[in-house]
Amino acid sequence: IKVDLSVFFGQYFFVYGGCAAAMVTVYLVEAKKSIVENFAPVLAKIFTPLFLLTLLVFLTVMLVTGKSPYAERDFLIGFDLMLVAVLALVIYVISARGLNDSPGLFDYLNFALIVVALIVDFVALSAIVYRLSAYGLSPNKVAALGENLILLVNLGGLAFLYPAFFRKKIEFSMLERWQTFYLYIYAAWMGIVAFIFPLIFSFR
Repeated sequence: IKVDLSVFFGQYFFVYGGCAAAMVTVYLVEAKKSIVENFAPVLAKIFTPLFLLTLLVFLTVMLVTGKSPYAERDFLIGFDLMLVAVLALVIYVISARGLNDSPGLFDYLNFALIVVALIVDFVALSAIVYRLSAYGLSPNKVAALGENLILLVNLGGLAFLYPAFFRKKIEFSMLERWQTFYLYIYAAWMGIVAFIFPLIFSFR
């Protein structure tokens, strides 16, 4: 979104954050072996609110600065990269959670993250459709369109299932099965893009 944070990250975040991460890691390994053994839930609880905050800030800055994914290809790529990162975190959170645990705060945070990601996906999809109508078909745009449509259905299904889980209408295992099933859909789309697209688009 063309807000330059390179100086801050280069001079402060990477230096102090890297040193702090090393010290925290050593402390956890030496003094908190029980935490290390159950590190997946800990990481999920750390990164879920951070990702949610990042998406909210991204959307807010986009609105305030007037940046648009409709005209800027790099901006649209940034949207898609964020969505893939959110999906990876959602899969991580689902895998790290106990199937028999009752709904808690971080389940609601994960649901909020999915809803915000759906908003981002809608914006990305509309931008892709606009670019297709304005600039015509290309392998990259069609691949991105398919990816975003699959993400839309995947995240939409989770957004539909989570409230049912909160009301105790379904077990959490149903969300896990939904997400596991969708990994096959992503693999199939990757295969189509890798092996079929070159033939359709004459290796362009």
